[in-house]
Amino acid sequence: MDGIRISQSTFNGEKATAICIGEASGELPRHLLTGGKACGYIVRGEVAESWFYHSISDRDGMRYIIAPSLDLLTFTELSDNLRPNALERLRELALALQKVPPGFLNPTKGFLETWRIFFIREGGVLLFPEKLSQLMLYSMGEEDRFTHFNRYLKPDVEHPFGLCHQFTQFLYGAATGFAPYEDPFVREDRWHHMPLALGFTSLPTGFAQWIDQVLSMPPNVQRESVSPAYSAEANLAWWLDQTANFTWTCGNALEPLDRLENLSAAVGTFRSGQKKRAQRRIFWRKRGALVVTIAFVAAIVLGMLGNMVYLGLQPPYTAGMSASGVIGEFFESQNALDVQKMGESLKRGVRNPFELEVSGLFVNTRVRKAYEGFDSVVRADEWVLAGRPAIPQSSLVYGVVDLQIEQVGPETYRATYVTIVPSTDGEIVDSPIAVVDEMKRITDFTMSDAKGYWLITAIEPVAVDKLETYTVETFKPAGQ
Repeated sequence: MDGIRISQSTFNGEKATAICIGEASGELPRHLLTGGKACGYIVRGEVAESWFYHSISDRDGMRYIIAPSLDLLTFTELSDNLRPNALERLRELALALQKVPPGFLNPTKGFLETWRIFFIREGGVLLFPEKLSQLMLYSMGEEDRFTHFNRYLKPDVEHPFGLCHQFTQFLYGAATGFAPYEDPFVREDRWHHMPLALGFTSLPTGFAQWIDQVLSMPPNVQRESVSPAYSAEANLAWWLDQTANFTWTCGNALEPLDRLENLSAAVGTFRSGQKKRAQRRIFWRKRGALVVTIAFVAAIVLGMLGNMVYLGLQPPYTAGMSASGVIGEFFESQNALDVQKMGESLKRGVRNPFELEVSGLFVNTRVRKAYEGFDSVVRADEWVLAGRPAIPQSSLVYGVVDLQIEQVGPETYRATYVTIVPSTDGEIVDSPIAVVDEMKRITDFTMSDAKGYWLITAIEPVAVDKLETYTVETFKPAGQ
């Protein structure tokens, strides 16, 4: 909601307009109050006349600009009372900006603060001077600063083209009820606004496509469209020429963005993809360095493991165990994320199909513990034994449970077990829940006791079936 409000008042016994600009918190900077009052302008048609405010007054905890009586409307009325005539009033404003003296506007970063703009109900505009705009800024809340300026900022907009781009944003906002870049997911999605071409407004197709094209215009095309030799307000002549033959067909009905997602399948599909892209960018911005570190360390560990030569001169620690015991110890080492122990009972040259997965998780949990102070991998067997409790946020459950081993041939043993792993359908962003898959697996082990103790000579996966996918509650670890 706009915090700038218009009301009627009196000044020295005469009718006046009171413009509320925020809370009366603290004193205004003295350097902005000294000297004469800066001149604003009322522009009606071809005529620009000087305008001065009466005073700045604090009343009932709020700060007001007291000015000569005018029937004013704030700029945000473009998507409310002025919406049926938005194109007409914006063209009126663009022409007015070309009538004021050069240097009067001085757009910040090429964009104009809309708290400086007021529409006169019966026609015409009131433009505040820059000095008064700065006074307003000291009393204005963050929400009003965002509404009237920050939500229009966009990178890669050339300064001479700034007002042309911003005025096109004004059209978008009047048609939809929201600015193209005010939603945080839009900004995280590389500033890709929701296209009007999706058909969720009543604008003619050609008009909607033109707005989309201008908002997405690359810098080189912007430079070709306007001249750097002219000011941003002078270059509005391009925008006026482009919009001269368009017809505005938007009435008063507006739907909020969250409701549009449900009403329009096209909007819902676009927004779903946009949110996922935005969440991935947020994830990589927050944890990208950590992920790269984990990958780098994992590469080193795997390189070392790949170059190891297991000398067969000494028996492994599993010597003396039965064949079933050796297989059981293999899975216990997997639950402990200990690749070296998993390899103890493998005959030289036998590939461990779980090595890459386990070594990656081992590095992950060690690096996360160093960075964040807790183990990020929860052992599945211990977790199930504890009754499947909530797990730390951003951690995962991994491991083998319900292991059964039976001999199915002279040297062949079959392991039937359940693995609990992070779901491949889960998102990669922080969430109050984790999603896990339970998979039933069958794996055959070929064994040999040629050296006087059992060694695994082959591991062959037989079957993998997903049993179920479910959610697990999470909690935020202390100190995070």
